[in-house]
Amino acid sequence: MKKKYIYSIFSVLLFFSLVINILFGRQILNLTDIFALMTGNASTTLELTVFELRLPRTILAALGGAGLGAAGYLLQGVTRNDLADASLLGINSGAGFFVLIYLGFFAQGSGFLLPVLALAGGLLAVFAVYGIAHQRGPFLALDKLLLAGIAVNAGFGALTLLGTIRVAPDRYRFVTNWLAGSLWGASWSYVLILLGWLVLLIGITLVQLPYLDLLQLNDEQALGIGVKVRRVRLRFLFLGAALAASCVAFCGNLAFVGLLAPHITKTLLKGRTRQRFPLTLLIGALIVLVADTLGRLILTSGELPAGVMIAICGAPYFLILLIQKPRL
Repeated sequence: MKKKYIYSIFSVLLFFSLVINILFGRQILNLTDIFALMTGNASTTLELTVFELRLPRTILAALGGAGLGAAGYLLQGVTRNDLADASLLGINSGAGFFVLIYLGFFAQGSGFLLPVLALAGGLLAVFAVYGIAHQRGPFLALDKLLLAGIAVNAGFGALTLLGTIRVAPDRYRFVTNWLAGSLWGASWSYVLILLGWLVLLIGITLVQLPYLDLLQLNDEQALGIGVKVRRVRLRFLFLGAALAASCVAFCGNLAFVGLLAPHITKTLLKGRTRQRFPLTLLIGALIVLVADTLGRLILTSGELPAGVMIAICGAPYFLILLIQKPRL
């Protein structure tokens, strides 16, 4: 299928997902409600529901999915491993642990420090993994990288569980919902801060993307044509960790988005990174929006967090890939 058709199809799907995510919830909006909103005759309750609750949540879901999809694409490219994902490399857990400490013990909801703390946690995790997998010279043991990520992920997961136990009762529900990947509690301030981070990080990534294709060569070939492999790899690891951490700070631990979105992209579209990268953002956003919508509709009371819905599909998909792959 030609590239323009694929982009057109997913753009349309994303548009309908955005609309459906806004319309469907505990209260389903009908044409009368939409007409009232468009003409300014809606009740205060309806305006509050749409403009202050659903709209920021929908946009935050799309931004978080796009950012995590981008992070997964970079991490899979830099490790040359289709199983690499921010959640499997411990980045989500590292970022989540730092945010948990802030939200659970020191903060009352201020959002400006969240991406900075999440970035610190994500970078701590990714550089711990890099340090374990690093070999002499510019080379990196790519197989060891994933195993190190699983160990770091388990370590931060244990610390997060310990921190959850110590959180004050009045913060416990918010923290556990956030850890499960619930978008409940989204606000316009979160949307604007995350949008700013993503514009900055994705802008830098787009400039650097041609180097990601060169990393698909083996290290000796890349060095032979003048690529500073170690520096370029660290740069992409930083960008991948920063993208994932900033999304985790506001959307919670949405695991497997960074695994699913790049895989779907690579299945549908061949070619250079610059041609496929934007599609990964569209698909990542689509995955989180669909998961969030289904999570609100499945239960008659309450909702399932988007992170849980994605994990229900993502975990079996990861196991299938693991079985098909001869080595890590």
